[in-house]
Amino acid sequence: MMMNGVVYVVLVVQVLAWTSSAVVVASGKCIESERQALLSLKRGFNARDDDDWLSSWGDGEQQKECCNWEGVKCSNVTGHVLMLDLHGYHFAGSISPSLAELHYLNYLDLSFNNLVGGFPLQLTNMSFLRYLDLSFNTFDEIILPQLGNLLSLEHLDLSGIGFSGTIPHHFKNLSRLQYLQLDPYNENYLLSSDLQWLSQLPSLRHFSLSQVNLSGASNWQRQVSSLSHLQYLDLNGCNLVHSMPTSSLASPANFSTSLSYVDISHNSLRDASFIFPWLMNSTSSLVTLIMNDNGLTGTIPLSLFHSCNLANLDLSKNNLTGEFHECIRIFSHCAHKPLQILDLGSNEITGMVPDLSHLSSLQKLRLDNNRLNGAIHEGIGQLSNLSELSLGNNLLHGLISETHFSTLSNLHTLDLSHNALVFNISAEWVAPFDLRIINLASCNLGANFPRWLQTQVNIGHLDISQAQISSSVPNWFWERFSTISYLNLSHNHIRGKIEGSVPGNNIVSLQTIDLSFNLFEGPIPAFLSSASQLLLSNNRFSTVNPFLCANSWKFTKFMDLSNNYPRGQLPDCWMGFEFLVLLDLSDNHFYGNMPRSLGSLKNIQSIHLGGNNFSGEIPSSLNNCTQLQVFDAANNQLSGTIPSWIGENIAKLLVLNLHSNKFHGSIPLSICNLHQLRVLDLSLNILSGNVPKCISNLSAMATQANPDATISHGYNYVFAAFHDTTGYYQLEFPGFYNDSTSLMWKGKMSKYGSILGLLRSIDFSNNRLTGEIPSEMMSLIGLVSLNLSRNLFSGHIPPTIGQLKSIDFLDLSRNHLSGTIPSQLAQLDRLSVLDLSYNDLSGEIPLGTQLQTRDASDYAGNPKLCGAPLNKTCPIHGHQISEHEADGDDEQFVSEGFYIAMAAGFVMAFWGVCFSLILKKSWRYAYFKLLNDVYDKLYVFIAIKVAKFKRIRSQG
Repeated sequence: MMMNGVVYVVLVVQVLAWTSSAVVVASGKCIESERQALLSLKRGFNARDDDDWLSSWGDGEQQKECCNWEGVKCSNVTGHVLMLDLHGYHFAGSISPSLAELHYLNYLDLSFNNLVGGFPLQLTNMSFLRYLDLSFNTFDEIILPQLGNLLSLEHLDLSGIGFSGTIPHHFKNLSRLQYLQLDPYNENYLLSSDLQWLSQLPSLRHFSLSQVNLSGASNWQRQVSSLSHLQYLDLNGCNLVHSMPTSSLASPANFSTSLSYVDISHNSLRDASFIFPWLMNSTSSLVTLIMNDNGLTGTIPLSLFHSCNLANLDLSKNNLTGEFHECIRIFSHCAHKPLQILDLGSNEITGMVPDLSHLSSLQKLRLDNNRLNGAIHEGIGQLSNLSELSLGNNLLHGLISETHFSTLSNLHTLDLSHNALVFNISAEWVAPFDLRIINLASCNLGANFPRWLQTQVNIGHLDISQAQISSSVPNWFWERFSTISYLNLSHNHIRGKIEGSVPGNNIVSLQTIDLSFNLFEGPIPAFLSSASQLLLSNNRFSTVNPFLCANSWKFTKFMDLSNNYPRGQLPDCWMGFEFLVLLDLSDNHFYGNMPRSLGSLKNIQSIHLGGNNFSGEIPSSLNNCTQLQVFDAANNQLSGTIPSWIGENIAKLLVLNLHSNKFHGSIPLSICNLHQLRVLDLSLNILSGNVPKCISNLSAMATQANPDATISHGYNYVFAAFHDTTGYYQLEFPGFYNDSTSLMWKGKMSKYGSILGLLRSIDFSNNRLTGEIPSEMMSLIGLVSLNLSRNLFSGHIPPTIGQLKSIDFLDLSRNHLSGTIPSQLAQLDRLSVLDLSYNDLSGEIPLGTQLQTRDASDYAGNPKLCGAPLNKTCPIHGHQISEHEADGDDEQFVSEGFYIAMAAGFVMAFWGVCFSLILKKSWRYAYFKLLNDVYDKLYVFIAIKVAKFKRIRSQG
């Protein structure tokens, strides 16, 4: 952790004062009891006689003087041990209680070891101990309460220890404490219900409790503000929320005025209008303010930029608004501008990038993922100390010229990606910098490959995708290709072959290469097999043999060669790809048998071979691929039976796609063992026999999909790797590769990627399956799509089909199904596609909007069906009434509510009519004659409606 300079100087002076006599060793022998205590301590560290560390510690004649031992300092007057510094030795073992014999010890540093156990109780009586550092050990016992007895402590560092439980109240006894650092490595396992004990530590200058759970600490701001000498505050990742009442913000007496370092990042402070006023009183001394990842809303306070001492400001990953150029205008009033780091990335900040040339100390400028617009002022090129410039993912536009980089000799990170920027740089330009990270995706770099990249010899990350490049890649680029760990040239129009000699010594640094969606042609070079993630899809590569069969190290985990032009048989050279997790060779021109060596891919999780001309059977060697989750061999010429070892040896399948092949025989019973299966497509084959009743065992299809579900495969993504004068550096992050497959959906072949995990689909269409549709299939209530069309199914549609509450697509057409349509179909409110055509269904189509609003073609080819939406009405008592006879109302559903409303209206009308008939005799004759004429017609109409209503009630 960083330490404020003032605090550091004070501590150094104190340590020198404590050990001022330790430079000169006492002329006499060291105190024997203390010597034995040190030897006991070494034995507690599992020391052996042949150990190199602490070799000066021992019982030999030349080892009598313990004050000469490594890490030991003594008083030159008394001979007592005053200082013991054993940090970074990686000792194992525990702290011996004999250490308590060092009564005058005032400095103890055992940090960065592997000590277990706890802090012995005997050591809590060391009344002179002022400096204690036990950080980064593996203690497995709670040691915090005992430490509260060390009343002379001024420096306590317990960071990097896996504590749990609650911070004890004993800490309030340490009234002399100036430095307290307690940052457990296990996030939020240690908690503090309040910070009241802080008021008992009036001398505290350095206070760090990062990753301690303070969610229950009320008025934490007030407690921190009571520490008038506090200079360094680190409470990052503590689950803090704003708690100080608004009324308390008015009194300056409530605040510390000496804070220079504040880190309250990764909390839940939310409202900027509450938290910033608490800090504003300290801005005169504030040097570092880190508040990223808080979900802050509101406007960035311009008063913050009145702090002319501010050197590091990080407000990234919030939801702050405001205009950037206004912030800079305020800050420009400061005569001395020490600002070195300005990070406002991932907010909602608007405005322009103004002239920043006056910020001469600026080293890192991060404004990415905002809503900045306009052109970038050329004054940015005068920031000679700038090492990182990140303006990606904004709304910037305009020209980028050489002037923008004129003095940026220290720049190593450049991110201008995903803006509408156009580079206007001459081919002869020599860049003043040597970049390690270059991200210019979606910028217009021009038709020619950027020549200035030739001078960048330490590139670790290069992304110039979607940059409108249409030339070939020059040979010099591939010759220094080995320094790059991440390369993305995708979505350009780059043409030609990959040529040039590539050094082989450092090629292992390559992690990700994405050349997809270009016009590359010729053979795939062998050196690419060292890439961990290789994406070459949608090009014109014609040959894969040199790449697959080269005798080179093969580290590839993800390989996508889909949509290219290779022809011939797929080489049988897969033995060396032992790390391969995903293989996509779909939509190429391979033919012949699948190579048996595919079975050597022991770690493979996804295989895509669809859209080729593979023939023969699926090789039995694939039963060795026990980790397989996705197998897509659709649209080939594969034959034979579906192997029974699918479901026996490969039980983790999530997607099995074999549509459009020539498989025959029955569906194997072993399919029912695929409990995690979500997509099963066996359509367009020659399968026969019955659907196994055990299909209900596909339990993943009997559950609702998580809305965020994906089928993805994890890997470690290296963002950048590069060399510098001090060694090799690598920025590594966990990544995920979302899998995909092509499925027929609503009459259209579509590719599903990010939402593939949402699908629950069975497609057995276009086969020769017979027998009844098993009722057991209706228990798969998570099904979104079910297609059994164009088979030889017979019998009735299972009446329990209404259990498929998630169904969106249901096609049972072109079978031999008979009987009535189950009324439960009308209850499937998510059903958007239904096809029951060309069967032998009979009876009336059940009433309900899900069935009556469909096109009549969905029921065509069933001559015994009647009712809406067909033009054929259903018979009543053996007499079929046409639409004309029913006066056009035959398709309307008359409910009980209709008759209730009709009765109420009748009562009101009855008394109105009766009154008129009593008054005038001629009206009475005319009225009863009219009523007699209407009676016959009304009788027929009501009889039809009542019959329908009774039938519906009886079926429901």
